[in-house]
Amino acid sequence: MESAILYGKLEEHEKALHILVHELKDFHAAEEYCIWNSENRDTQYRRRLFHMLLSVYLNPGTSDCALVMAAVDLLNNHAAEFDAALVLQVVPDSWSVQLLSPFLAGAVRQSIHTKRMTQTALGLARAENLIYKHEKVKQKGTPILLSDKKVCQVCQNPFCEPVFVRYPNGGMVHTHCAAKKHLNSNVTHHSSSSSNQT
Repeated sequence: MESAILYGKLEEHEKALHILVHELKDFHAAEEYCIWNSENRDTQYRRRLFHMLLSVYLNPGTSDCALVMAAVDLLNNHAAEFDAALVLQVVPDSWSVQLLSPFLAGAVRQSIHTKRMTQTALGLARAENLIYKHEKVKQKGTPILLSDKKVCQVCQNPFCEPVFVRYPNGGMVHTHCAAKKHLNSNVTHHSSSSSNQT
């Protein structure tokens, strides 16, 4: 057990699981090892540990009935921790569907849940996009009246032509003033970034 803990500290999980399964025959401790070592880790790390334990149970050349039952129990009790497609590639062809029915049912349920959550997220994103499009159309439809009293926010001159740029805050400027302002801001940003590099 001490060796397994040390291997776990060194991130050599396969060696640790091999000791727990093949030398100590403590299947419950092997499952607990996977849970304990994947705490505060991402889902992929946890999934990798459980797949590693399954491969230790199904190690080629071992036909121990206890190991087979431990592998079946692992799959049926922790269905959410496995990638169903990978499991179906690993398990022996001789296993019946009935043997893995709890695992398969959980895998199908998880797959349907993931698909529905993705569809919901996609629907919400589409709805949000429609709201933004509606706001954009509303803004475009709002009439803007130009008069002698309205002046450009940059050069303070009145508008002689009906061509102008309107900022999101409602301020209006000549097109050439907006272009100069944009060009100046790019030059200022470029010079400040180059001075930071020297």
